[in-house]
Amino acid sequence: MAEPTSALSVYDLVLEVALAAEIAYYGVSGNEEAMVPTDRSDMDRCLKVVNDAVRHFVAHGPAEGWRWRNRLMEVDLVGAYTGTAESGSATTLVDTGIADEYDDDYFNTYLLTITAGTGVDEYATVTDFTGSTGTFTFASLSGGSTPDDTSDYRICRSLQVIDSDPARYLLTQDFQGQPTGQITYTADQNAVDIRWVNESQIRRMRELTVYQNDAPFVAAIRPNETSRRWELIVNPEPTGENTIVFPYKASFNKLTLLSGTASDGAAAALTDSTLANLYPDDYFNGDTIKIISGTGKYSYAAIADYTGATGVFAVDDWLSIDGGAAGPCPATDSAYYVETSEVHPAGMQFDDAILSSCRAHTEREFVDVERGYMAQYMQSDLMAAYVLDGKSAPRKMGIMGSGSGRRDRYVNRPIVRYIQ
Repeated sequence: MAEPTSALSVYDLVLEVALAAEIAYYGVSGNEEAMVPTDRSDMDRCLKVVNDAVRHFVAHGPAEGWRWRNRLMEVDLVGAYTGTAESGSATTLVDTGIADEYDDDYFNTYLLTITAGTGVDEYATVTDFTGSTGTFTFASLSGGSTPDDTSDYRICRSLQVIDSDPARYLLTQDFQGQPTGQITYTADQNAVDIRWVNESQIRRMRELTVYQNDAPFVAAIRPNETSRRWELIVNPEPTGENTIVFPYKASFNKLTLLSGTASDGAAAALTDSTLANLYPDDYFNGDTIKIISGTGKYSYAAIADYTGATGVFAVDDWLSIDGGAAGPCPATDSAYYVETSEVHPAGMQFDDAILSSCRAHTEREFVDVERGYMAQYMQSDLMAAYVLDGKSAPRKMGIMGSGSGRRDRYVNRPIVRYIQ
């Protein structure tokens, strides 16, 4: 049996609240296993309870604060690979200039961005790379263009890089904008120094030119313009690979989950027309959509593209429950949910306390739920979390003897005279 490696998912926490409030969904026939609500109002209430519960747990730590909140952020800096297409199609870009330079699949899962020519500023996630021909394969460019011999491109082998720009890196969800110490390179990086500066200083540098250097020497934090997260920007632009690290205090924003019933389904898409114009284009890109009841039950897929105006989730292929290709497709009776990779920030050792907090806050939100959950959480489970947190970091050993109180030991040393 595999060892657990992560905290409870958002789905797990919402389901716990739905069960406590007795509003869980039991499938199209009403006699299936308990699932998260597919009614939007019920889902919103359950998700609100989960977020309130996690915020309460984070805010009500021991007097000296939670030790688990003290974190180190590591960011892998990478250089950019640039080139010009020789040809292309709606789903490919070919650069024979790099043929036989990189192995097959070398650039798989990374973001390719068109920087000039046909398709400028459009992007796509590479699904396959053929090394012998220098061919990048993707579902489509974000604007639907077909690259040609005028298309310059850039790609970075990092999932943290923003818009294929090797100077910009998206930081984790639990980072809320404030490092608690200096930024440094990790050991054996062949880099000397890097320091924090104001973000405007880096912008002024980049307005003139984007300098390239193996190891950047200044860094700044700024809000990312397209998501509720922060990004790291460095200068000069790195050309090699290095890792930087800085301390921060983990914070909590919110967990997200979406559920509903399809209004249409297909071999490469699921449509929920009730979502039309509620979310922008690409809002759910990269998230996972799973069918929990009805036609296509247990099928799942990564969302390749989301169209906000119509509520269409486009996927490359539906996978079956065992991960195999060509899973059953959804239809108009398919209940689904969309989940990110987010988990609560405290870590898996605090799962019991987080679950208890969710049950306790269910009593606050749903007036007809009175089962002593709040007393159990405040008087027992939260206190147990304090003890667990106290054991999570080494303590000073102190006096190794009986009794209590401070002990000082003075040692008399003889005077030593040196004869010259």
